[in-house]
Amino acid sequence: MRPENESNINQTSQKKETKRHLIEAVVAYIVFCGLGLLSRFVPSMFLLFVMFGIVFPLAWAIFTRHWRAIGFTKQNFRKALLWGVIAGVVWGIYTYVVFGMDKSLPPLWALQVAIAVPVWFLIMSPFQEFFFRGWLQPRLQLAFGKLVGLVITSLAFTLWHFFPQLESTSTTTLPISSPIGILSTVLAGLLFGYIYQRTENIIAPWVAHALGGIALALIGMMSFIQYTP
Repeated sequence: MRPENESNINQTSQKKETKRHLIEAVVAYIVFCGLGLLSRFVPSMFLLFVMFGIVFPLAWAIFTRHWRAIGFTKQNFRKALLWGVIAGVVWGIYTYVVFGMDKSLPPLWALQVAIAVPVWFLIMSPFQEFFFRGWLQPRLQLAFGKLVGLVITSLAFTLWHFFPQLESTSTTTLPISSPIGILSTVLAGLLFGYIYQRTENIIAPWVAHALGGIALALIGMMSFIQYTP
């Protein structure tokens, strides 16, 4: 086979692979957002929505045996943990400065924080980070390159926040629909996506997002228990 023919075949195969990754990303994202929208009207569906974000990437990794492809690897573990802690602290400080300086601590504050730790580490952060950074971002990076893939993932991450009811609830966090809320969510997506790129380990965005979420309870912006004296 001539070298130019072999090159053409490789390019064609690569284009097909890229197209497949892009189609997978679009379909999975539509399902994710669809479940989020459904949970707005049927609150009990929020559990299915959360489970999809956690189980789908893990099931894909089990089926394909590509755990490393979604960031489940021992490689760079310490580096990823360090990046995650630093990014989480930075994001927590940012949240306090921009949104929390005028907030008062909620009743039963210590209990609120104690609940926030397992909720964010085991549920809220994994269902977002496993899907967006672990599963979606690598596909978009393969299709568009690292920088564009990172930006598109961050924009997709921001958009999905408008599907489930994340404002005007007992666990309201950032004012998502405001300009500063939208900008902050984009920045969070870029931060979490960037540290995932740097480490290629899901621990980094997982820890960063969890610490950022716990910071919301620490500064009184997230309340899990409604207290009536």
